[in-house]
Amino acid sequence: MTLVYQKITRPTPAQKALLLTADPSQQLIDQYLPLSTAFAARDAQGLVGVLVLRPRAQQVLEIANLAITPNRQRHGFAKVLLEFARQWAIEHGYRTLRVATGSTSLVQLKLYQQCGYRMITVEPDYFTKTYSQDIFENGLKLRDRVILERKVERPQY
Repeated sequence: MTLVYQKITRPTPAQKALLLTADPSQQLIDQYLPLSTAFAARDAQGLVGVLVLRPRAQQVLEIANLAITPNRQRHGFAKVLLEFARQWAIEHGYRTLRVATGSTSLVQLKLYQQCGYRMITVEPDYFTKTYSQDIFENGLKLRDRVILERKVERPQY
């Protein structure tokens, strides 16, 4: 599964639409995108996904947005992008990768844990306070945000 990564300086309409599938707030995306490094992942068939990496606290890099093109989902691309994020973090001196997702985002929670992320905290009512409209996932109203982290260190030889 060979992907080509291109830095996003100005998102194309397709990239914008994909970013909104992972974060339904254009306002929030517009706030964190200029503070981040964003990538579009492509293969021979076209756009596979987008990945937004935002520096946070000392040596912590946040995956602010990760979205896979709908017809390319469930083919392992999210794991490939997470591995790209891990490698990028190592190359740029980060020690921890952080990701936040909804408590009702069951597929994402499973994916992150399969990739070595561990839950570190829950922010009660984050989504009800941050987003102007209610969000429903898996038949549940999304209220709480779950923060997960993974250590990323260079292999010791």
